[in-house]
Amino acid sequence: MTRCPGGGHDFPYEDDEAAACAEHGITLLWHGPPVTAEDLPDEPVEPGTA
Repeated sequence: MTRCPGGGHDFPYEDDEAAACAEHGITLLWHGPPVTAEDLPDEPVEPGTA
């Protein structure tokens, strides 16, 4: 379970696509696998050059 940042409790609703807490008006949407260190560039990238 994912913790609700608004209340310090588990989200009352959570599935493979989202988590929601109506009490605090917070919704998180999952958009793919978590970002890992291998996903990040070794050097900073200038905007518009990637």
